[in-house]
Amino acid sequence: MPTVPAVPGDRISRIATRVSTIELLFDLVFVFTISRVAEIVVHHPDWTGVGQAAVVLALVWWMVDAYAWLTNQTAPDTTFVRLALIAAMAGFLVLALAVPEAFGATGVLFGAAWIAVAVIHAALFIQRGGRGAAGRMLVVGPANVLVGVLLICSGFVEGPIDWVLFTLPFVAFLGSALLSARGGFDPGVSHMVERHGLLMIIAFGESIISIGVTASAHELDAALLAGIVLAVGVVAALWWCYFAGDDRRAEEAMSAADPRRRTGLALTAFYLEHLAMIFGLVLLAAGLHDLLAEPTHAVPLPAALLTGGGAGLYLLADASYRTTLRLGPAGWRALGAAAATATAWAGVAGSGLLQLALLVAVVVALLALERAGARRTVRDRSTAADTAGAVG
Repeated sequence: MPTVPAVPGDRISRIATRVSTIELLFDLVFVFTISRVAEIVVHHPDWTGVGQAAVVLALVWWMVDAYAWLTNQTAPDTTFVRLALIAAMAGFLVLALAVPEAFGATGVLFGAAWIAVAVIHAALFIQRGGRGAAGRMLVVGPANVLVGVLLICSGFVEGPIDWVLFTLPFVAFLGSALLSARGGFDPGVSHMVERHGLLMIIAFGESIISIGVTASAHELDAALLAGIVLAVGVVAALWWCYFAGDDRRAEEAMSAADPRRRTGLALTAFYLEHLAMIFGLVLLAAGLHDLLAEPTHAVPLPAALLTGGGAGLYLLADASYRTTLRLGPAGWRALGAAAATATAWAGVAGSGLLQLALLVAVVVALLALERAGARRTVRDRSTAADTAGAVG
């Protein structure tokens, strides 16, 4: 029987097993954050706007995910920790308010809010995260504060230097990730998977909110109602990709992984690949904003690309996530990503309704093909087992 590495005594009572209600309250700010990131793309539906949105979301997601790791390593079960999380929630709200002009007028505010949430995070981790995690945080925490200093500096410059100051933090993130992967953290699997699943629900919810906000600004005629139904169908189909068993399989895969590899796997699967999935949903929401304005007309090229490309990016990242944790075949999702992106031509040459109908068809088809393949695999294994039994 394999030996299970012992969990240090100071962490047995600290590792969270379920998501707490204070974490659910904390994560509500992320809904507003995603809305603000989508605003960047809605107002600047070009490569510059998409690039700015990607950088800002990656920066914010680093700290959002850092708090998910914090509450994973130490349950927020004291008044002090809960009050500190509420203070951090206020900091995140200010951070979100500064998002649309983070590359401009509100850059200093964005950086200052980042420093506030980084300091609270580091202080809580050092105090409550256990000896190994606290040791790592003595390096990671100051690095996160340095990121905030760079962001404040970006508020005083414009042009290429602004982009340099916004991208330099990713060097610090890479160093922090490599350091963390060497040990000190041992993710509580059930909590980690559940928390990120709930954050994905928030991202899906923002897409639904975008549909509702756009629809409320126009007359509710038959064409718009059809567009709403199809848009909800797209979001629901993408939700199905994530929650039709992959969440359960992710927990099993993380539990079965070598504890020495678990932190690295979590950083790849739950920071990088979840970030890409969420950004895909942000692009989709931004595209739907213009597509639903006149769903029976040809879609402007930027909106068509955002809608199809957003769904495609989500599916490609989901395929990568499946591959990282070996959750199941990823080929159909990769093909679905290409097909979803290609629906942009239908929006430009036809209408928004046609593009949405094709998007629904693409995702439903790949799910059906995956399910048929899974059934065939089970049937083949059963046949092989029966044959082996007969021979024996």
